[in-house]
Parts: sequence; structure tokens; C-alpha cells
Amino acid sequence: MTKNVTLRMDEELLAELRHRAVDAHMSLSGWITATLESLVPRAGEVEAARARAIARMQRGFHLGGKPLTRDDIHAR
Repeated sequence: MTKNVTLRMDEELLAELRHRAVDAHMSLSGWITATLESLVPRAGEVEAARARAIARMQRGFHLGGKPLTRDDIHAR
């Protein structure tokens, strides 16, 4: 469901936005909506990214080499 919104902005900014919308072959309203949608992540996307990050942290990262032994760590 879409809702109408009234915005107040400087005339020069409005003119620039209209030019950008024309360059993208879109209406001003459609261009603003598409731009805002690209800036605001969806809740599901955020949760999916969080789950991927946690899974990577739990797996850990292979940095090469072999683990140090206790004696190697404390050798002087």
C-alpha cells in the first residue's frame, strides 16, 4: 500500500532531483522512492546479514600455519 507524502525543499534541489529522475527515465516520485529504498535495508536483509556474520565468526578463519603449543607460546 502506498501513501502520499508532502515534502518541502529548496527549488534548486528540486530542479536537480527532477533532472536526475529524467536521466533515469523515471518520474520524480518513482526516482525518490527507488533512491530511498536503496538506502534503507529491509529487516529481513539485516537479519540475514547478521546470521551470515555470526556463522562466519563461529567457523573462524583459517590464517595458515599450525596452532602454537603451550611451550611455543611461553618459550623465551
